[in-house]
Amino acid sequence: MKTVTQKLIELLHEREKLKVTSDGVYRSIRDLSSSELGLFRQLQAQESSLRDLADRSICKCVACRKPDRDMVYNKAYDAWYCTECYGLHRAHAKELAEKAKEGAAKPCGHEEKAIDELYKTFL
Repeated sequence: MKTVTQKLIELLHEREKLKVTSDGVYRSIRDLSSSELGLFRQLQAQESSLRDLADRSICKCVACRKPDRDMVYNKAYDAWYCTECYGLHRAHAKELAEKAKEGAAKPCGHEEKAIDELYKTFL
């Protein structure tokens, strides 16, 4: 994680350098040339990728962000959960599955897809 943090700091500094002129005047993103803006966006994309990798690593739970717990890998979400959060998600998925069997109102639209993924993932 230290390496990732160090790289994120370097990328942040590179982005900030683009926003300061040689005279030391701070510019907004709107003031950047098209090539500078392209570089700025590339740096943002790199930062985003690194953050995503760090968030989904075994170093911390994707749900609670705590780093000092035993972890369980969730292949469907390609992420690590602490055993406590995984258990909570699993219990919630079981509860939803039981309600569906009992004939409770069926969710619709994006909720249905999300709940279906939850069933497949945690049950």
